[in-house]
Amino acid sequence: MPIKIIFTVIISLFFVSSGNSQTPVIIKENKGNVNSVNFTPDSEQLISADEKGNLLFFETSAFSKTYGINNGSNITSINFSPVNNNQAVYTTYEGGVYIIKADTKEIIKNFSKSGNVYYAVYSNNGDKLAVAYTREPTEKEQNKGIRLNFIVDIHETVKFEKTKTLRLSIPNDPDGELFGSNIFETYRFNSFNCAFSQDDNYLTAGSMGKNIAVYSFELKKFAPVYKGHSGRVMFVVFSDDGNYMASTSKDETVKLWDIKGGNTIITLKGHSGNVNSASFSPESKYLASASNDETVKIWDVKTSALVHTLKGFDSEVISVKFSPDGNYLAAGCEDKVLVWKTEDIFKID
Repeated sequence: MPIKIIFTVIISLFFVSSGNSQTPVIIKENKGNVNSVNFTPDSEQLISADEKGNLLFFETSAFSKTYGINNGSNITSINFSPVNNNQAVYTTYEGGVYIIKADTKEIIKNFSKSGNVYYAVYSNNGDKLAVAYTREPTEKEQNKGIRLNFIVDIHETVKFEKTKTLRLSIPNDPDGELFGSNIFETYRFNSFNCAFSQDDNYLTAGSMGKNIAVYSFELKKFAPVYKGHSGRVMFVVFSDDGNYMASTSKDETVKLWDIKGGNTIITLKGHSGNVNSASFSPESKYLASASNDETVKIWDVKTSALVHTLKGFDSEVISVKFSPDGNYLAAGCEDKVLVWKTEDIFKID
């Protein structure tokens, strides 16, 4: 698939005209659902990825677009190496995994999976890359009750060779749910992801139906599954302080988990639609959640209080992310990205 790189400094910036301290910058450059938003580790650039194959880079100083890559395929995720500001990975629904240089967008390495790739993320020490994808079952697997294979492959980050395969599918899983079919599932491409804990001892993954898988690298086995959601898990993420894991679900809730004790701390209720993704603030004080109800909600992690509801979207909100320096919050929906300065969000606290 040919990749086009576009150089430009032109951007469409729109400001909501009101005196509200929560007024966002609205960037209308993407096409279709913005499946992933992220920031470079130094927080100097915002990146958005959409279903039409656009990977766009914006300087956060003025939100001017510096680069644009058109892959031609549905881009499902974009993440950066925590130890290398200049290395990023993006994935495509068609099965592609691309390692690129962030400054030149040169492809360092690319490989593919025999299925639909939803997410890829680096470990915090940068020595592992986890790739989450689905694969249709073989006839033998179907006979065992496997309806769809949920797989996370682990790669080392020197030559990006695969070192481990984690299979998440359970035969005849009573908590399972049909996934991936146009008949049964909505058009969503960030609903199977994985995440490393801050100490890199654990990797968690959603889309085991209503359950959450957690793998221990130290013990080399899965921990007991985390149960509690009444709908399919859409997204999982660890807090930077290592104390919490958050999960979002089609049951319209967000759950906070004690990752040491394995217990639910609290269920956060307030959304009125599927909750598609979530992001902890860098100091782990706040959690932002993005939903089909066309809002982003911000929760106080310690008190579980709903702090703010951010609006201004005119479609389902697919992705949300705090910048590493904590100064910005970005969220993607159809055709656009909204960005808030966190000081404006929290100035009324």
